[in-house]
Amino acid sequence: MLRRLAAQTLFLTLVASVALATSYPITVTDDLGREVTLNAEPLRIVSMLPSHTESVCALGACGALVGVDTWSNYPAAVLDLQKFGDAFGPDLEAIVAAAPDFVLVDEYSGLQAPLEALGIPVYAGSPQTVAETYEFLTMLGELLSRETEAAVLVGRLQGELAGVASVVAGFARPTVFVELDPTPYSVGPGSYLDELVVAAGAVNIVTADMGPFPLLDPEYVVLQDPAIILLTDAPFGVTAVDVAARPGWAGLQAVVNGRVIEVDPETADMLSRSGPRLGEAVRRLAALFHPGRL
Repeated sequence: MLRRLAAQTLFLTLVASVALATSYPITVTDDLGREVTLNAEPLRIVSMLPSHTESVCALGACGALVGVDTWSNYPAAVLDLQKFGDAFGPDLEAIVAAAPDFVLVDEYSGLQAPLEALGIPVYAGSPQTVAETYEFLTMLGELLSRETEAAVLVGRLQGELAGVASVVAGFARPTVFVELDPTPYSVGPGSYLDELVVAAGAVNIVTADMGPFPLLDPEYVVLQDPAIILLTDAPFGVTAVDVAARPGWAGLQAVVNGRVIEVDPETADMLSRSGPRLGEAVRRLAALFHPGRL
């Protein structure tokens, strides 16, 4: 059913789309309030954030990438590209030596200042919600002269989320504790991952007054007794056995019922990257929350 809905949405988007081409120069405003101008279609792009790397490739511009950050591992085409470290440990000399005509960075990295000083156009920012993800993909499509591709992609993602929503609408919504690390940090309303959890047909135990990325008191989790515990930190070694060994956690219904979910590395990447795989991320969450029903 979900595949059929996605196919129908893609067809309708293709029919509705017209060939669009960017007129340069083009100026956009990034998340730091900086104006970023491109005078021509960028042909040598550096991406210093995995979600940006995925977005560039999803728009059909993977061939323009000359290098990426250490953590960019999708799609497979980027695995052999030169690596420039990460946002907080970049190899600036190597980035400059690659002669990029456009660089995408995280807004908190500080990379924009030294690169901008050298005359390299830099977009600093990253979407924090589903709506912002659509906006970013649309904007990136304009910058890369891939406006039609962006319109098709956004339409497909919207259709995928709508398809999941229609399927889970009649299901009981289990309560979920999302663990980012064993401190435990979690996610709440206002965060991208919380939106995915809700779209997948579950109820987050974190409430709006706690903020988008709260550090929780472990006793709060015990009191909430979630039906599901989602370990997005499983790729870093946290297991269901570890969870059961925490003081007071062995009796949680998620532990007793075997509903402590160790998220695999690929799915964990999808959940942490606000980008073109958000539809698949929601589908996977829905399958985990409602096993055997999708």
